[in-house]
Amino acid sequence: MLPARVGLTQVALAVILLCCGFWLSRRLAVLAFGFQLLACLALGTLTSAIHTEMGPRDIPTKTLYATHVTGTVIALEPRNGRIRATLAPSEIEGIPRDRLGWHIRLSFLGDSDLAIGDLVRATARVFPLRPPSVPGDPDFSRNLYFSNIGASGFVFGRQFEILESGSSLNNNTVLGGIEKLRQYISATISDNMTGPEAGIAKALIIGERGEVTASIADNLRKSGLAHLLAISGLHMGLLCGTVFFLIRFGLAAVPAIALRYPIKKWAAMVAMLAGLVYLGLSGATIPTQRAFVMLLVVWLALLLDRRAISLRLVGVAAIVVLVLRPDAVLGASFQLSFAAVGALVAFYDGPGRRWLDRQGMLSWYERAGFYLAGLLLTSLIVTAVTAPIIGYHFGRISMLGIFANLVAIPVMAFWVMPWIVLTLALIPLGLSELSLAAMKPGLTVLLQTAELVAGQDWGLWYVSGLDMLAVVFASMALAWIIIWRDKAMIWPVIPVVLTAIVFQGMHEEPEVLISGDRESWAVYDPDAETLHVSNGLRGFQKDIWMSRFGIRPEHEARRVKACDDDPCYLGITKSGTASQIILASNIANPFYACRNADIVVNQQADLPVTCHDSGARLVVDDDVLWWQGGAAIKLPASEGRQPRITTVREDSGNWPWIIIGGRAGR
Repeated sequence: MLPARVGLTQVALAVILLCCGFWLSRRLAVLAFGFQLLACLALGTLTSAIHTEMGPRDIPTKTLYATHVTGTVIALEPRNGRIRATLAPSEIEGIPRDRLGWHIRLSFLGDSDLAIGDLVRATARVFPLRPPSVPGDPDFSRNLYFSNIGASGFVFGRQFEILESGSSLNNNTVLGGIEKLRQYISATISDNMTGPEAGIAKALIIGERGEVTASIADNLRKSGLAHLLAISGLHMGLLCGTVFFLIRFGLAAVPAIALRYPIKKWAAMVAMLAGLVYLGLSGATIPTQRAFVMLLVVWLALLLDRRAISLRLVGVAAIVVLVLRPDAVLGASFQLSFAAVGALVAFYDGPGRRWLDRQGMLSWYERAGFYLAGLLLTSLIVTAVTAPIIGYHFGRISMLGIFANLVAIPVMAFWVMPWIVLTLALIPLGLSELSLAAMKPGLTVLLQTAELVAGQDWGLWYVSGLDMLAVVFASMALAWIIIWRDKAMIWPVIPVVLTAIVFQGMHEEPEVLISGDRESWAVYDPDAETLHVSNGLRGFQKDIWMSRFGIRPEHEARRVKACDDDPCYLGITKSGTASQIILASNIANPFYACRNADIVVNQQADLPVTCHDSGARLVVDDDVLWWQGGAAIKLPASEGRQPRITTVREDSGNWPWIIIGGRAGR
C-alpha cells in the first residue's frame, strides 16, 4: 500500500528504536507488547525492502517486436497447448549484455523439442512486465519480478534452434538435476497414463498443471477441490505420513530392531527426507514450502520428544516462508493456506483434542463415523475461515465443496497418495507402469466428483464488491481469535471487526474500467445490472471483469453486452443519477463529444486541450492511459457530484515492477 519503496537505512533505524522501546518497557506488559508488534511490523518491512533491492535490475521497459533471444533453458512447463520455458539469457538483440542479469519467460509451440539445459536461439517478441490492466486487477508482474523474471514473450512459430543440447545451468547442477528429473517423471506419466488423469497425476506429483484442461480446472474450482492441484499441506502431509507409516510398520515387524532401536525416530528421518525430495519435485511453490517447513518442525519435535502440533508450528512456518519470499503474503495461496491451517490447528489443539482423545475407547465402526464427522467439521471450519479471502480474490465461493471433500479427501488419503509414493519409488527402476495404472481409478473418482458438484450451479455463490481493507481487518480479527482462544481476549478485537464493517459499508466499486493497453473497456450499469464491454473483449480479461461485478458465466448472454459501435454511446443510471458516456478508439469529432457527454474516453489519441474545459466532467485520453496506466471511474451517485478516477500508477505505486509509459518505478 506504500507509494514506493522505503529506504533500508530508515527502516533499519525504526527496527532498532522499536526494539529499544520494547527492552525499556519490558516490565510493562501491555506497552512492551505494543512495541513488540510494531517492531515485528518494521522487521517485516525491512525484509520486504531487502528483497526489493535484490530484485532484477535494468529490466526492459519497451516491447521488442522481433528480436533474437539466446539463452539456456532452466525450466519448462506445458501450458494450454504450448510450452512455457524460462531462459537465462546470454544475448538479446536490442539489450546490452551487461543488462541481462534476469531471466526471461518465452512461450513455444506445444510440440517443441526442448529439454532442461538446452542452449536455444529463437526469434521472439519480448514484452516488459505488464502492470494490472485497471486498478484492482491482479498484479502478475510483482510475482514475476520477485521470481527474477524481467520480461516475457512468445516465439514466432518454429523460428528457433537448439545450439547446444544439455549445456550447463549456470553451474547450478542441483537445480538442473531436479528439473531434468521432473521432466523425466513427466514423460513417464505421459507414456503410462492417458486421458485427463495424466494431467492431474502430473499436478499432484511434480506440480505441473499445464496439462489440466480449462474445463477440468473450472470444475475443480467450482466444486471446492482446486486445492488438490496446488501441492500443499494435504499432499505433503499424506506423502510424508504414508512414508512414516510404512517405514515404522516395516521396522516394527522385525523384533530384533523394534525392541532395541528408536524406530519412530528413524521413520521420522526417512519421512523428512521424502518430504525434501517431494519439495524439489513439486517445484517448491509457496504452499509446498509452507507445508514442508511445518512438517520439518513436526519431525524435529518427534526427534526431540517434544509436542509437535501447535500454533507455534504455524508461526515458525509463516516466518520462514516470509523471510524467504515476503511478497507471498499478498497472494491467495499464502493467505488461504495459513488461514485454513491456523484455524484447524487452533481447533484440534483445543476442543478437537478432547474429542479425538475419546476415540481410542470406541469400536472400529464408531471410529469410522468419527472420521467422517471430522472430515465434515474440518471442511466447515476451512470454508468458514477462507470464504472472505476466496470471495475477494476469485469472486465466488463454493458451498458444496464441504461435501465434495468428504469424497475427495479419503480417496486422496487411502488410494491416490499411497500409489504416488510407490510410483516415486518404482520410477528409478522403470517399474512404475503398474502403480500408475492402479492410481488412475482414484483420479477418475476425483474428476467425476468435481464434475458432478460443479454442475450444481446453486451451490456456487458469486460475490462482488468486497473491500480490500475490510478483508484485511476481518483477517486480523480472525488471526487474533485463533491465537488467543480466550473469552477475555475477544473484547480487543471488537473495534477491528467494526472497522472492517465500516470499510465495507463505505466501499464503492468503480463502474467504468479502461484498460491500460488502450484496446478494451467495460462499463457496468448498476440499475440494469448489465455489463457493457468493448467489441472483441474475450477470454481471461472478460472473466476477471465479470467476476468483479458478480456476473455468473451462465448469465453472460443476458447480462453482458458488447458495443459494436465506435464511438460507443452509453447512458448509465446510478441511484437515479444519469451519466452520458462516450468511449472510442479515436473520436473523429471530439468537440461534439465533449459538449454532449459527462465522461469522454478516447483510447488511442489525445483530445484537444479545449475539450477539458468544455461540458465533459471527466476526460480520459491516450495521454492519461500512456503515462498513468489503466483507469477506473466511480460514477456520481447524486446530482452535483463529480466522477472520481483512479489510475494504475496511483493505485499500484511507483514500484520497480510497475512499468507504465516506457518507464519503470524506482
